[in-house]
Amino acid sequence: MKDLRELLPDYALGLLEGEEKTRLEQALQSSAELRQELLELQAALMRLPESLPPVTPPPRVWARIQQRTHPRRNFLRWAAAVLVVAALGLGGWGVGLYRQYQTLAQEQATVARWLADPEVKWQLIKNSEGQSFGTMLWREEGPCLMVLREPPPPGRVYQAWGRKNDADPVSLGVFSGRVFETDYEGFDFMGVSLEPPGGSPQPTQPLGRVPTS
Repeated sequence: MKDLRELLPDYALGLLEGEEKTRLEQALQSSAELRQELLELQAALMRLPESLPPVTPPPRVWARIQQRTHPRRNFLRWAAAVLVVAALGLGGWGVGLYRQYQTLAQEQATVARWLADPEVKWQLIKNSEGQSFGTMLWREEGPCLMVLREPPPPGRVYQAWGRKNDADPVSLGVFSGRVFETDYEGFDFMGVSLEPPGGSPQPTQPLGRVPTS
């Protein structure tokens, strides 16, 4: 199932062909979970035109793309980057626009840097109802990046947690934006909760979690 999930972005963008396409379509017929993830990816793709102002990727990213030997996969990787960055859409125009734009630019740069790495994997972060509210990117060895769709409401912060099997969750830090980089090694699950400023000893309002294996 895990390798089939990695084919979903190709399929959503119309890039999947041959045996892989046939295998995935057969799996979609029998898996409601796969069908739901495909619908979420397609919905995100449809929202792209209105999500963000144009963002020019760093020259080194284009250079890496042009050096690849599989142009269709190259397009997929950058399109996947855009899908994730689209989750960082700028909010309403107002007094704090300049500060919001600065924060957004920093978040976009962080996500673009991560997705320039061909070894990066991703998984949707879902709540208890199965609705996605963000994406986790990670490497086999090293840190992970949590990308959430919305900033926390006023007077609240996000808090990241790591958990090993049935042990108590371990706080990995709090953040007030939509992007948070931390280490996931040694944990079986990574989670996010909504907390008062400064965080809490234990999650008080869990939002969702992601298995790390």
